[in-house]
This record gives sequence, C-alpha cells and structure tokens, in this order.
Amino acid sequence: MKKSFLLVLLLCIVQWNLMATKIEGRVVNSKGEGLSYVSLYLKHYPEVGTISDINGRFSLEVPSTRDSLIVTLVGYETMFINLSKVNTDKSLRITMKDQPVILNEVVVHVQKNSKKKKNKKEERAEIQAFLKKVYDRVLIDFPVNNVKHRVVSDLTATSDGQVLLFDEWIGDIVELRDYRGAKDSIQMKMDLNKRYFNQTVKGSIENFNPNDYSKHDRRHVDKVDLDDMKKIQPHRIAWELDVQQLTYRYMSDVKHWTMVEKDANTVVLTLTLTNKLPGIYKLVRKLVYAVDKHTYSIKTLSERVSAEVNIPFGYKLSSSELAILNAFVLDHDGFEKYRLKGFKGTSCRNNIYHRQDNQLVVAEKNFTADGYIVDNKDNKVVFGTKIKTKVLSVETKGVKPYSASELKGGKVQKIDTPTH
Repeated sequence: MKKSFLLVLLLCIVQWNLMATKIEGRVVNSKGEGLSYVSLYLKHYPEVGTISDINGRFSLEVPSTRDSLIVTLVGYETMFINLSKVNTDKSLRITMKDQPVILNEVVVHVQKNSKKKKNKKEERAEIQAFLKKVYDRVLIDFPVNNVKHRVVSDLTATSDGQVLLFDEWIGDIVELRDYRGAKDSIQMKMDLNKRYFNQTVKGSIENFNPNDYSKHDRRHVDKVDLDDMKKIQPHRIAWELDVQQLTYRYMSDVKHWTMVEKDANTVVLTLTLTNKLPGIYKLVRKLVYAVDKHTYSIKTLSERVSAEVNIPFGYKLSSSELAILNAFVLDHDGFEKYRLKGFKGTSCRNNIYHRQDNQLVVAEKNFTADGYIVDNKDNKVVFGTKIKTKVLSVETKGVKPYSASELKGGKVQKIDTPTH
C-alpha cells in the first residue's frame, strides 16, 4: 500500500507546487560577511526549511507567505521575519546580531548524594552546553570530503500483510559534501536491481493506461512514470536522513530538546516538534541522538514521525486516482467510489555509524513506515514498508562524482518470488 500512501503525498506535493513561493537571499553578520550553516525554517511548518551555504546564500520554497521565517545560528540572536512584508521578487538580505555563547564545563551525570533538583533554566543551560559540544564534534567527525558507500538495500512493501513489492538494490551511493549548495547531493549508481511484483499488482499496472482518463484526471497521473520503473529510487528514502544538515539546523533550538543518560557511556538527546490543527491534523517529529558521553560523537541517529489527518467532508478521488489505488489493493473487489476521509501513519529512519579513516561513516540505514488510509464509510486500506540498507564497504579518499552517463548504467532483473 506504499504506492497509495505516496499518492496521497503526491497530491499534497502537486498542490504545494502550485502555491509555493520561492524565497532567496543571503545571511550575513554585522560586518557584512556571509554566515554558513544558518538554519532557516517556517514558524508554523518547521519541517519546511533549509540551511545557508558556505557564502551565506539560501533558497527556500514556502507554501504561503502568511508565516514567519525563523533564522537561527549558535552565537547569534534568533530572528523572526514576517514573510507577508517581504518582497519575494528581490533577494532578501538578513543581518544577524552577535549573541556570544558563554558555556561552562558541565559534568553530565546525576550525583547520587545530591538531592538538589535543577530548575528549568539550569536544565536548558546544561542541554545547551552538551549540544554545543556535539555540534563541534560533528564538524570533526563529518569532514568536507566525498564518501562512497557500497551497499545492498532491500525494500519490502505490504498491504494487509501480503507482499506487494520486493526490491533489492545493489550499487554505490556517493555523498557529495562540498557544501557549495544548501543541501548535500546524493548520487546512486545501480549495478543490479532485483524486483518482484505481486501478480495482482503486476496485472493492474500493466492494464493501467493514463490515456484512458480525462485531461483533468491526467494531471494526477502524469507525475507517475509507470513505464520506466528503473528511474524510481525508493531506497533513497532511507539514505536521506542527513546528520550534518539536521545538526546545523536544530542544535540551537534548546527549548525543544531533552537529555537523559542511557548508561555510563551514552547520552540520549531528543528533539520533539509538534504541529497540529485540532480535529484536522497532527504531526509529531522526533530526532533521537545517541551520543558518546565522553567524546560527544554520535553513535546512532533516529527520526520518528507520526501523522494523523482527518478530512471533515472527505476528498473524492478522481477516476485516475481511483485506478492507481485499486492497482495496489489486494483481497478486494476494487473500489468503485472512494472518498478519502483521512490517513494515519508512522515512520522511522535510523542511522548507525562506525569510525573509519578518523571520521564517522554509515554502517547501516533502516526505514520503516506503516499506517492506513480510510474512507467516509470507515473502510481501511493498510500499508507497510521496510527498507534495510547494509553498507558493505566505504571509501573516504579521492572519491569523485559520477558522470551523468555513469549513473545510467545497471541491470534490472525481474524475479518470481521475494528472496527475503
């Protein structure tokens, strides 16, 4: 049911693109010098954001200018910019004011004989001190050099417990970390792709023809290339949890962090962000860092997202959307009409690191997602997806980007049964 869940997200993305406004500009200090790694995100939608590049420049698409842009960086005052008063046709120049961070050495453990309870101000100061040390350590553990990973990645998508799709991807993943842009680049060079489709799904896909539908309906299906599955890289979902970007963006947001000791050697940092409109939607995102207590190096990173959306009057699927939904539904006669009332789902991405060549590299990445969509008659379609990406080897020295022609290679092999 992964596909139908992606369909819901696709509709949101299409609507987003129709309404999005592009904000571009540069963040500088009081001397007019560009500030790199500045976090810029929306007040009401903090998941929409970016970081400035090495010259302080940034570019961000926002769904609406009826919001405030929050600008943060350790050592500078946080800024709030009312986007409704910004001329989006011109480059925005943001000047940040210094706010020196005075941090004392903090011992992160609870003294057995101490009965004194820390107040909120002391707790935040302690968290801020620890976050600063983690931030500084990330700069050391993830240097600016390209990294190549040889991987085997397995994806399994299910509906009501039955396997819809199994996809095994074997190849190289290169992270380009020159930081000249606001986002790292990920290159995926495939050597072999083994793919299994459930026979019901396979038949539905083969019989699906977007040309059978009206011009109005075609808007929703033209974005989905069902004839060229080789271009689709679902395994990228697991890889896109980027520790550098997340650290730069959120480390200064002290009030949303908590810190506890897991054991004598590990401290767990948790960032919790919640967006909600009572009765309509609720989105909770958590970032969980397991950090070495003594070196401040990150051991693991997890992102956990839960979403619940209720559409009061329901959303009636068009004939083409209905066809795509039916293509990925098992053990049903098929929906003739479907008014989407809402969906509920959770996802989790995990990164596990180890040290090589005096820096941290990925050992394994995992992604899971499950949930359901429901119509106005409370009929549910359940979906689930799992991705496990195992890194076989890593290169950290002399790694060059792949050319466009090199990225086009690889073999796709259809298999009759899932191998895992």
